[in-house]
Amino acid sequence: MRRRRFPWILIPLPLLGLLTSCTPPDEPFVALAVQDGQPVGVLFTCDDSFAQFGVFENDHQGEAGERTLIKWGVSGRPASEVVEVPLFGPPPDGWNVNDIVDIPAAEAGIDVDVEPLTELRPGVTYSLSGSGSHYAISVDFTVADFPRIGPDEVLMPRGRDSTKIASREAFVRKARDSC
Repeated sequence: MRRRRFPWILIPLPLLGLLTSCTPPDEPFVALAVQDGQPVGVLFTCDDSFAQFGVFENDHQGEAGERTLIKWGVSGRPASEVVEVPLFGPPPDGWNVNDIVDIPAAEAGIDVDVEPLTELRPGVTYSLSGSGSHYAISVDFTVADFPRIGPDEVLMPRGRDSTKIASREAFVRKARDSC
């Protein structure tokens, strides 16, 4: 009797597409601008009905279960595809500043202590992140980056490990193409 062989390699290929759809896009959806000397988060929402973004201290000091997460964030319904929010400033209409709550991680045997981020300090690395129906690659920055960002420019991700300065228009175009 002849044994029938199945093309097992063809079965996982459709699943690969499903698995990769959950990863952040290669192009940016979040960037950092500076207006009148103040940092401003810029989020491209892909016309989502709900979006959020925030900033957190990204200086990894101490053991994973012993670090405090220091963050600030806002969320709400975007009125346009591009949302700009001054960090620590008032949120746009229909948006709210997120409450700070500790994060229980029982499965890992730790609780994450969360504290509010109220100011940016020199020498500290921060990450600006955002999401809607897509999760954006975060933008790492320090206060020293602010003078490098000119009018109508943003600091945006270049892959996962670096950033670049680009025009706001180029950022919007790349984000729009990624939606």
